[in-house]
Amino acid sequence: MSARDTCIKVLIVGSPLIREWLVRLLAAQAGVEVAGEAPNGDEGARLAFLLRPDLIIMAIEMPARKGLEAIEAIMQRNPTPILVLTSYSDAGLAYEAISRGALEVIVKPKPDLAQCRQFVRKIKLLAGVSVIRHIKGSKPAWKNVASGKEATGVWTKVVAIASSLGGANVLETIFSRLPAGFPAPIVVAQHISAGFAEALADWLNHKTPLTVKVASGADVLTPGSVFIAPPEYNIEVDAAGKLTLAPCPAGHIYHPSCDRLLTSVACAYRERAVGIILTGMGQDGVAGMAAIKAAGGVTIAQNEQTSLIYNMPRLVIERGLADFVVAAADISTTLTSVVSG
Repeated sequence: MSARDTCIKVLIVGSPLIREWLVRLLAAQAGVEVAGEAPNGDEGARLAFLLRPDLIIMAIEMPARKGLEAIEAIMQRNPTPILVLTSYSDAGLAYEAISRGALEVIVKPKPDLAQCRQFVRKIKLLAGVSVIRHIKGSKPAWKNVASGKEATGVWTKVVAIASSLGGANVLETIFSRLPAGFPAPIVVAQHISAGFAEALADWLNHKTPLTVKVASGADVLTPGSVFIAPPEYNIEVDAAGKLTLAPCPAGHIYHPSCDRLLTSVACAYRERAVGIILTGMGQDGVAGMAAIKAAGGVTIAQNEQTSLIYNMPRLVIERGLADFVVAAADISTTLTSVVSG
């Protein structure tokens, strides 16, 4: 087999400026080949069918609805891994792209070596992901219906979730299936780009009867509420339920730190801590899950079959740290049982 046969074939969809930048970047990468370019969503969907690329990189800043419709058409007709590039101003639309079948959303990397390397690494990871035909009916647009937040503020358990690449879709699946009266607070460390936390929280808030918000240093845990850590800050929880934010150290690839969140919950709540680790690359969260396990808490890991990137849950499972290994669609049921028990 020739080197060319092993190349990752990439289709680029977006403006001339975006396409030019990506072609120039990818031309310097061994094992990556630009198979085609498209100026808009319609042409992108057509070329996806003709070229059968390994990965599509799509800029959502083209006419937004056309981009979303193209993602939906591709995932229904010719399922292909799709990585969406967007700007902060289009972050809300970007999460709608995930609902339509895109695998991941990122801000266009800055032209520095570290960010470009990380971007290329994601391309190679996502190109190897197996995707299925995506036919998804609309979910109810949940408003802030009655939830555990009107309870007395006393809870028996605290839930901490570690999530990385591909995790936004899993969070939607979990939260949309939790009951309105869910009796525990939830804190999430999701690896996302700076500036995207508000859009993620807003998107999730419309998918669940729980209340979802970006965490601040003034917040105190309340049942039925979900707190998303800002990506610029590491988040910890103390025994009084107060959230503390600290700036992420410069140079850390994965932020906010899943380990910092999980370990703080283990220390503060011991056997009342519940840790969940979802899809993602790297090993952030593994030490935190070990801390919860050692403290007598309950640990849940997403299974291999439903993980976009299996590395984070795999390490937890292989080290015997997972009390439950569960498909994404079943995590909410397991979590409700654990918290209510």
